[in-house]
Amino acid sequence: MLICSCAVISDHDIELALLEIMIQENAPLPTPGVIWRHLSKKMNCCGCAPLAVDTIYAKLEALEAKGLLSPCLCATVKSRWRRIEEVRARRSAVGGELAPARFAEMVELDVD
Repeated sequence: MLICSCAVISDHDIELALLEIMIQENAPLPTPGVIWRHLSKKMNCCGCAPLAVDTIYAKLEALEAKGLLSPCLCATVKSRWRRIEEVRARRSAVGGELAPARFAEMVELDVD
């Protein structure tokens, strides 16, 4: 399935990038920006960011279920993601729904 028509990135591209990224020592939080940079692509309109996030985390769960990624690593990523979602929810409550570009900027945050 095509996730980003601007950069022509499919769910399969995301899955392969995740495998390569997540085996790195001190792997970064796999945000759309991290995935796109790994694929040497650029986010243009950021309209795909919400779908990309959903796809990234669905693929993480699938890779974990297949035994290709460590459950501990996936738990850490999910915990970090939940904190970002909490920030997003608080900001949405204050200023309404976020535009795709603003959402893309927020998911690039590395909240520890």
